Amino acid sequence: MDAKLFFRQLLDHSGLCAVDGTHEVSYSRITELAQSHARMLEIAGLVADPNRGQRTVAIDVSVGWRAIPLFLAALRQKVTLVPVDPAKNPGLTENVLSWINPDLYITPELLNEDGELLPGLKPVTASPREELRDVAVVLYTSGTTGRPKGVMLTYGNIWSNVGSILGYFKPAPEDRLYLFRPLTYASAFTGELLPSLFRGAAVYFRPPDTNPLSTMKSIQRDGITILGTTPTVAATFARFRKRFDFGSLRCLMLSGECLTVRQAELIAEAFPGAAVWNAYGLTEASPRISCLTEVGAFLNRKGCVGKPLAGVEVKVLAEEAKGRAAAEGEEGVLYVRGPNVMKGYYGDPAATSLKIKGCWLRTGDRAVIREGDIYILGRADSLIIRGGVNMDPSEIESELMKLRGIKEALVFADHSEDRTRVHAWITCEKGVPMTQIRSTIVHEIKDSRLWPDVIEMKEELPKTASGKLIRPIQSLR
Repeated sequence: MDAKLFFRQLLDHSGLCAVDGTHEVSYSRITELAQSHARMLEIAGLVADPNRGQRTVAIDVSVGWRAIPLFLAALRQKVTLVPVDPAKNPGLTENVLSWINPDLYITPELLNEDGELLPGLKPVTASPREELRDVAVVLYTSGTTGRPKGVMLTYGNIWSNVGSILGYFKPAPEDRLYLFRPLTYASAFTGELLPSLFRGAAVYFRPPDTNPLSTMKSIQRDGITILGTTPTVAATFARFRKRFDFGSLRCLMLSGECLTVRQAELIAEAFPGAAVWNAYGLTEASPRISCLTEVGAFLNRKGCVGKPLAGVEVKVLAEEAKGRAAAEGEEGVLYVRGPNVMKGYYGDPAATSLKIKGCWLRTGDRAVIREGDIYILGRADSLIIRGGVNMDPSEIESELMKLRGIKEALVFADHSEDRTRVHAWITCEKGVPMTQIRSTIVHEIKDSRLWPDVIEMKEELPKTASGKLIRPIQSLR
């Protein structure tokens, strides 16, 4: 897969390309707009310089379907994309624009309703940036820990990952994919949008001001056939299976966090007619590393995310300091290498050197390899040690979510008062008292190692824009 093949294939499609509210846009119109945008970018001086690097264009993804021809124009012109989402992450957007200082920032005000760029783009005067040479996109995500970093993904990263994804993900022109996550996420951009465009499927955009209820309505009303989201969001949808008809879904792609046993059970019951895939990746890997696509495997192979994609290699180090590789079935930290591994973090070579060891990307996830399949056990940096006993928050969350009355759970370590306590935030069915929750934990969770020390009921748990749970990393006090 390369840019020439992608754009050549795009010209072969003539059906419905994008739907955003009341707007329905054809592939021919998207291609026409992309070509027009490319000419305007070139006139404004937004072109790559083979000897000096590349220029940048930041794009507000709240423009919805109108982002597609803008992204395509930037890819064609070799102008580095920087997607931002001020509607959902105004603080992050402000920081990203400060850190990147793009040559052009495209907001809704620069486009008309038909997706055309308004005339009068100011000519670029700044020099190209050598660090961005061959960089297709810089993705900043809010993440779950630490300050966001700008992941530089090259054209080689993007197209190789799209090609590998197309090895198992083959949408058809009659498919309707609902883009639940914003295009600031690699899972939405590389994992869903680009493969769908290559195959000629229709992409339905989630309006920026809607809640998950609107997505469920759209699945039923619009006959959505493909949905990519997190296990947490999918399990939430599953609880509404009696209210909405999800019968049109033929494929549910899960990624972004570990799939718990209880979530898998809920999803299997709610989406019996859909193939459920458990995918794994991270932004630094463009993002896809593997995907478990075998029918029903997500339900009975806990933590399994399938074999590495074509061209991707993995290894597990049982002892990182010594570089000792894990034996078959032995736990350790997962490393990845391949054409999908990022160039580095923009403006942060120190962080890059900590993440990429030689040509291997340190994922930060604990894993085991069994018969070539990857099993993700949780984050290496979220391990809780209480009283000398190691435990993974996701293991406790899984046990809590099996209990009657608990909808969601988020577990983390609280290191206040000179000791480590296991702290759990939960959301519950209406009317469930805390006394019942505590009693149920003691009576139904047999392993007392998994009992939280502190439990708090919340109306909702903190999540990223894509629906991924945000785990606190500091003491609450």
